[in-house]
Amino acid sequence: MDAAHAPRPHADEAPARGAAPQRAARHPRPAQRGSGARDPQLRRFEPRDERARFVRVILDEVARLDRIVTSLLQYARPRAPELKPGTLAACVERVLELSRDALAQAGVTAEVGVAPRLAPVYIDADLVSQVLLNITLNSIQAMPQGGTLRYEIRTVRRRPTPRGPGRRAADPTRGVRAEPGAGAARVPFQQVRVTDHGAGMSRGVLAKLFHPFFSTKPQGTGLGLSISQTIVHEHGGTIEVLSREGHGTTVLLNFPVEKRHGERRHPDTRSDRAHAAHR
Repeated sequence: MDAAHAPRPHADEAPARGAAPQRAARHPRPAQRGSGARDPQLRRFEPRDERARFVRVILDEVARLDRIVTSLLQYARPRAPELKPGTLAACVERVLELSRDALAQAGVTAEVGVAPRLAPVYIDADLVSQVLLNITLNSIQAMPQGGTLRYEIRTVRRRPTPRGPGRRAADPTRGVRAEPGAGAARVPFQQVRVTDHGAGMSRGVLAKLFHPFFSTKPQGTGLGLSISQTIVHEHGGTIEVLSREGHGTTVLLNFPVEKRHGERRHPDTRSDRAHAAHR
């Protein structure tokens, strides 16, 4: 059909289309089960029935396509966070429940350490859980032989960063690299430190880690960390990745304790780091 004569969408269709990525971003999904063994569609077949194998392949491909579409929608139309008092510990607990089967299948044990007397933080619990779920699944995949995945939540003090759209600020086609918070007093942030003992990453991979569509996985979209960076920046926070080949990876997520007000500006992406480091 000629683009000049393509039918225009009805007025009531546009909001529905725009709402799709928002619905997708609000509900982090459980980690997909690679085998599909518990799916009701497979229960009708005997274990050695050849048809079960084909159904399993179909279910796995549908799940993969669903993840791709969801990632593209979230990347194209990121929603602003709805900040409410909450706890990062509750987000970690939620993510561990969602990824329980994936952890068990990989032989990965999760450990959680929470500092005492932590104050609530202003977060969008759904979006923060989405970030943590993405990091958790990456860590599980980095430990195919099993291992320990450690979460630590504590208060740190650092200079504030203005809220802003992380993906757009990190876009290489933009040159906005302001120096937010320069000279400002350090303020409290709550930090989630996620550490795995997997294969780690090379300097070359770390340099591209937040680039949209960059992935080391054959079927990866390369959008998970880019979307995560956007979400963290929209909270006025930062994300940092420390890794060495053969020595695992640590991801640091920092969220401001106080609710942030004022104009949303492009943050300094230098506050986000992905680099080789000793831990």
